Amino acid sequence: MHLNQFYHIECELLGGLNDGMSVAEKYIMNLASVLLENHGDLIRETAGHTEHITQLLELYKSGGRNLPRITLDEALTLPEIQSTEGTWHYTIADDPTKGRTLTRTGERILIKTFRGTVWLTEMDHLSVPFYQAFVPGSQHSKALCADLLLGPGEVLGLGQRHVDVQSVQEALKMHKVLEENYRWYMDIRDEGKGGKSLLTTGWGMGMERFICWILGHDDVRNVAIIPRLKGMRFLP
Repeated sequence: MHLNQFYHIECELLGGLNDGMSVAEKYIMNLASVLLENHGDLIRETAGHTEHITQLLELYKSGGRNLPRITLDEALTLPEIQSTEGTWHYTIADDPTKGRTLTRTGERILIKTFRGTVWLTEMDHLSVPFYQAFVPGSQHSKALCADLLLGPGEVLGLGQRHVDVQSVQEALKMHKVLEENYRWYMDIRDEGKGGKSLLTTGWGMGMERFICWILGHDDVRNVAIIPRLKGMRFLP
């Protein structure tokens, strides 16, 4: 579920997918620890407990300061995913070539299977934005991206970017996106036009979704921090 306009914590960094996932995990663990320490009583009053926070922190610690990971292909082979109706669908219903995606039902099965949270990685490339890098050896069929599933579902989305202009061009062609609309983006990676080949990764965390998880709430519409509607001004 999305709000009309929601708030994101955004991060762009030098490094690959694993670097981005590590930074995101450290950020979330620090945030969860501080909220538990400073506002534990309020969270207990609202959510009824704080076990979900301590469980996350323990899962991270027991995993060697890494959260569990599973690829989309691996997830689709899990018995409970296969035996439960409505756990995934084609991104475009009448076109299987555009890739597959898990539904909220499928995400919640993974969350339960992995004791509260898991990274879902390597989505079908045509089901994600063109700027996600290709998984090496996948013949451009998979993306170097990851969704962190926590509480209500996807809370954080992350992806490694294409390193060079040639990869950007290949992705635009594959996704049938006009190059002229993204000439500026190509120039960023084109060393012949003053750009630079760089290994970068970016992620964004939905603040309202994270707050839903912290407070044990199931409706993101009730936790909007400040309304954001086009054409209207709101003051805190």
